Amino acid sequence: MKETEFERWDRAKTLMLESLYKPDSKLRGCAYNQGCKDYLMEIRDQVIEMVREMPNPHADPIPFGKKNNIVTPTVTTPAGEISETLMSGALGNYYDKEIGEV
Repeated sequence: MKETEFERWDRAKTLMLESLYKPDSKLRGCAYNQGCKDYLMEIRDQVIEMVREMPNPHADPIPFGKKNNIVTPTVTTPAGEISETLMSGALGNYYDKEIGEV
């Protein structure tokens, strides 16, 4: 089976994370001598987080009308499904009524 671009990119991302996790005693020694080891480690942690959150550019496109891949929790009401956010706000009472009751 042929490997996809998605899989190769994902493997490259994993290798990048491994290289960031791998201790580099020379680099850390230089940072210690220059008085900036704590900042080096802080930057490293931020870069790790950035790489973790990077989306794979070879992933399937998001379907039309979807903003992102975040799943929005919904509530089933007599009038249909709405997001939990809307249900907890001013529209909650409206959607909680039976259709035709409005």
